[in-house]
Amino acid sequence: MLSFRQKIFIGLVFVFLVFISLIFPLTARWIHHIVMTTLDEQSTALITQIQTAADNKALIARLKDKKGHIFFRVSLISNEHKVLYDSHAKRILGPAFSQEYIVDHPEVLEAFKHGVGYYEGYSKLLGQKFAYFAKTFNFQGKIYVLRTAFPFQYVSELRYHFEIGFIVLATAILVLFSVMTWFIIHYLTRPIHQIIQLVRPYQEGGQATLPAIDPSQFNPRDDFGKLAYTLNSLSMKIQNQINTLTKERNEKEAILESLIEGVVAVDMDMVVTYANQMALKFLKADKGFLLGKPFYVVRQDRCNRLLEQCQKEGIPLTDNIVVQSEGKKVFFDVVAAPTKGNNGAILVLQDKSAHYKLLEMRKDFIANASHELKTPITIIRGFAETLHDNPNLPKSTLVDVTAKILKSCQRMAALIKDLLILSDVENLPSSHQTDCDLKKLFGICRTMLLDVFPDADVRIEAPEEDVHLMADPSLLELAFMNLLENAAKYSNRPAHIRITLAKNEGSIQIEISDQGIGIPKEDQDLVFERFYTVDKAHSQKLGGSGLGLSIVKTIVEKHGGSISLVSELGKGSTFTMTFPIHEELKDKS
Repeated sequence: MLSFRQKIFIGLVFVFLVFISLIFPLTARWIHHIVMTTLDEQSTALITQIQTAADNKALIARLKDKKGHIFFRVSLISNEHKVLYDSHAKRILGPAFSQEYIVDHPEVLEAFKHGVGYYEGYSKLLGQKFAYFAKTFNFQGKIYVLRTAFPFQYVSELRYHFEIGFIVLATAILVLFSVMTWFIIHYLTRPIHQIIQLVRPYQEGGQATLPAIDPSQFNPRDDFGKLAYTLNSLSMKIQNQINTLTKERNEKEAILESLIEGVVAVDMDMVVTYANQMALKFLKADKGFLLGKPFYVVRQDRCNRLLEQCQKEGIPLTDNIVVQSEGKKVFFDVVAAPTKGNNGAILVLQDKSAHYKLLEMRKDFIANASHELKTPITIIRGFAETLHDNPNLPKSTLVDVTAKILKSCQRMAALIKDLLILSDVENLPSSHQTDCDLKKLFGICRTMLLDVFPDADVRIEAPEEDVHLMADPSLLELAFMNLLENAAKYSNRPAHIRITLAKNEGSIQIEISDQGIGIPKEDQDLVFERFYTVDKAHSQKLGGSGLGLSIVKTIVEKHGGSISLVSELGKGSTFTMTFPIHEELKDKS
C-alpha cells in the first residue's frame, strides 16, 4: 500500500509523462511550421529580386547571379511545366538530369495547384534526403514556379536539439516542482505521520494496548494538537471496552475449546461467526478460511439445511450424518438450535464413530462368522443326511463321505481356533511382553516352515549384532508363521522366501518377501480385514479362513507397530512390519 507522499510523487511523474507525450506532437508541428516559414521567406525574397527581369533569359541570368544567396539548390519551372533553370543540372547531375523528374515532383504539382508545395524525400541522384519547397509567382502575366531544396539533416538537427532542450527544461521544472511539493507535503503531514507511527505497533499486534500520544509534541492550539488530545481520550475509552470484551470472549472461548464436541455459530445470513478447534477438525476446514464465509462452503448440505430449518421453526433439531474422511466413515450426532433473539444458530457435532464402528464391527463379525460356519455345517448336514438315508452305501463311497465330513469339521475347528486367538490377542495385557531375540525367533519359524514345506528356500538377512524387541514371543511367532505359511502356500513350488531384519534409529523393520502369485491392487487395502479372502475358491482349497492377516495386523498393532503391503501380480508380495524400540532395549543395545 503506497503512502500519501508516494502517491503524490507518482502523480507528478504521471502528469509529467502525459505532458511530454502530448507536447511532442505539437513540437514536431511547430518545427515543421518554422521550416516552412523560413523556406517561404527565402523563396519570397529571391522571387522579389528576380521578378523584375525583362524576359526569361534575364530572369535566368538574375537567378544565376543570386547563387550566393541560394543555400543548396534552386530550380525554375515555366508555366508550360518546363525546367528553365536548375542550379545542379549540368554542374553536378549532368546526363542524369531529367526535366520530367523535377516537373512531376509532388511539391511542384502542389504549387501549381495551390500556390505553395512542400515535400520531404530522398534524392537518389544526390544521395541524401531533402526538404523541398515550391512557390508560384507571376512573371509577365504567366505563372512560374521557384523550387528550392534544403538538406533535411539540418531540419532533423534542429528538431533534435529543440526536443532535447525541451526535455531538459521540462525535467528541471518537474524536479524543482516535485522537491517543493515534497517539502510542503512533508511539513503538513509530519504530525499525522507521527501519530500513525505511535499507533502502528498496536495495529500490527506488537502492543496489547493503544499507546498514548504525547501532546507536548504538538501545538495545543493547533488542529493537530486537538486531534492528539481527542485520540488519547477515545483511546482510553476504547481500550476499557476492549478489555471487557476480550475478557468475556476469552472466558467463552476457553469453555467452548475445552469441549470434545464441535461447535459452529452462524448469523441470520448463515455466515460462520465462530468455530472451535474440534469443529474445524470434524469439518476438515481451516479457521482462517471458514470464519466470515457462508456455511455451505464446508459442503455439508444436511447440516446447512438443519441450521436453516431450526432458525425458520425456532426450535432445536437433531440429525445423524456420515462424513467420508480419508476413505473412512465418520458418524456424527448433530444438534442445531436457534440463538436467543433468533439472530443466528448454533450447530453442535458429536463424534459417534467409535459407537457406530463397534456396532458395525459386531454386525459384520456375526454376519461373517455365521457365513463361514454355515458352509461347513451345510456340508456336514448334507452328508449326514446321505448316510442316514442310505445306510447300505458302498465302502468306498462311505469313506469318501466321512472324509469330507471330517474335512468340514477340521475347517470349523480351525475357524473357531482363529476366532479365539483373535479374541485373546485383543484382550491380552502388555505385561506379557519380554525381551525377544528376533534372529533366534526367525530361526525357529524357518525350521517349523521347512517341516511343512521341505523344498522351500528361506533366507534370513540380518545384521551381525543381536536384534531385540520387547514383545510376546508366542504372538510374534504366530504372526511370523502366518506370513511365512502364506508365502509358501501362494507360491509355485519350490517357494522362495526372503526375511530381512533392519535396525534403524528408534525402530526395527522386518520384511517378508516371496515370489508368489501376488495380490491384485484393488484387494491390497482389504486383505487385513477379517474374513476377507482374495480368491475364495483358492482359499477354501488351501484351508484359509480369511482371519490370518487380520490376526497378524492385530498382533503387530498390539506391540505398537505397523504393517504394510507391496505386491504385484505374478511377481510376489512384500509385507513390511515396523516396531518401535523401547528405552530399556536402547540402553541394552
